[in-house]
Amino acid sequence: MVSWNIAIVLVLLAFALPFVLLHVQLEQRRQRQRRDFTEKEYLRRMLRDTEAHVRNDKALFLEALGVPFLLVKPTGRLVMANRYAGDVLGVDVQKCPNLLKILPDGALRTLLQEVLQTQQPSTQSLTLTVQGEERFYLLTSTPLGNADKHIGLVLHDVTNEHRTQMIRRDFVANASHELRTPLTIMRGYLENLLENPDDATDAALRSRALGIMSKHVERISRLVEDMLTISRLESMQSLQLECGEFDLAQEVHEVAQRLERMIVQQQAQLTISMLPEPFRIRGDRFYWSQIIFNLLENSLKNNPAPGVHIHVSAARQADGSAAISVQDNGVGIAEEALPFIFNRFYRADKSGLIKGTGLGLSIVRHAVEAHGGTISVASEPGVRTVFTIVLPASALCI
Repeated sequence: MVSWNIAIVLVLLAFALPFVLLHVQLEQRRQRQRRDFTEKEYLRRMLRDTEAHVRNDKALFLEALGVPFLLVKPTGRLVMANRYAGDVLGVDVQKCPNLLKILPDGALRTLLQEVLQTQQPSTQSLTLTVQGEERFYLLTSTPLGNADKHIGLVLHDVTNEHRTQMIRRDFVANASHELRTPLTIMRGYLENLLENPDDATDAALRSRALGIMSKHVERISRLVEDMLTISRLESMQSLQLECGEFDLAQEVHEVAQRLERMIVQQQAQLTISMLPEPFRIRGDRFYWSQIIFNLLENSLKNNPAPGVHIHVSAARQADGSAAISVQDNGVGIAEEALPFIFNRFYRADKSGLIKGTGLGLSIVRHAVEAHGGTISVASEPGVRTVFTIVLPASALCI
C-alpha cells in the first residue's frame, strides 16, 4: 500500500515538475522583462534629460551671442534661432517657420533668397524697421557645408555707427556752410577795397566795410570756439571736468551782465528765483557758464520783439535732486521741432533771420550730461518755452 502511494506521488511529481519548472522560468523571464523595462525607462529618462540639457545649452549659447542668429535650410525653413532674431524678424522662432513664406516682400526676403540660391558667404547692408524704429544691419551669411547644407545668418546692428557717420557728414557739411558765408562776405569786401582804392580812402565806406568784416570775424571765431567746445564735450573719455563749488545764482547774474547789451536793446526782462539762496552746486564753472549763456542767448535771439520775459529758477526736489529751469513767454517752438532742438546745427527757425552757430543747445545738452544731469524742453507756441535741467543730489552742495 505504501509503495502504491509512493508511486502515485512520483507520478504526480512527474506531471507537476514541468509545470513548476515552467512557472519558475516564466517568473524569471518576467523579472528580466521588469529589469529590462526599468533599464529602458531609465535610459529614456536619461535621453530626455540629455536632450533637454542640450536644448537648454543650445538656447543659452544662442542667447549669449548677443546678436540675432539664424540657422536655415536651403528651402528657407528655420532650423534654429535666438530671441534677438525673433525680435528683429517679428516671427515666433520656436515654431521654426519657412521664412520665405512668412516674411513680407522686402529687402530681407530678397537677400535671403539670394543667399539660399548662391550658397556663398556674403556680407550685405540691410535696413529694417524694428518696433517702429528704423535700424541698420550688416547681414553675414555663412554656408556650413554639412550634409543638410544649412546656412548660418548673423545680423550685426550698426545703427549707432551709421548714425555717427551721418552726424559727422552733416557736421562737416554744416560747418563748411557756416564758415563759407562769412568768409565769402569778407572776401567780397576785401576785393572791393583792393580793386577800388578810392573806396579805401573813403572813411565812411572803409569804416562800414571794416565793421562788417569785424562782425563776421567774430562770427567765425564764435563758431570755431563752439566747435571746439562740443568736440571736447563729445569726447567724454578725454574730457576732464574741473569741478568746484559755486553759487548758481551768481553765475546767472554774471552771464546776464555779458548779455546786458542785448537785454537792453530788446527791452527784455530777466528774473531769477532760487531756493535756497545761495544755490550752491558742484561742477565745472566754465561749462555751467556755457549752459546758462546759451540758454539765455537762445531765448533772446528767438524772441527779438521787445518785452520778452525770461525767468531762471532752481529748487531742490523731494528726492534730493535739483530742477533748474529757463523759461520765456516768447514765440515758442513748433511741436515737430522739439525732438531735434538739441541736434547740432538744427534751426527751428527756417527763415534764416535768427543768427547763430546752431551749436548752442547741443553744447548745453552735452555739458549737462557731462555733469550727470538731463535736460528737456517743453513749449506752447505763443505762450511759453521752458528748458528744464535735472541734476542728481550728488551735484548739490546745499
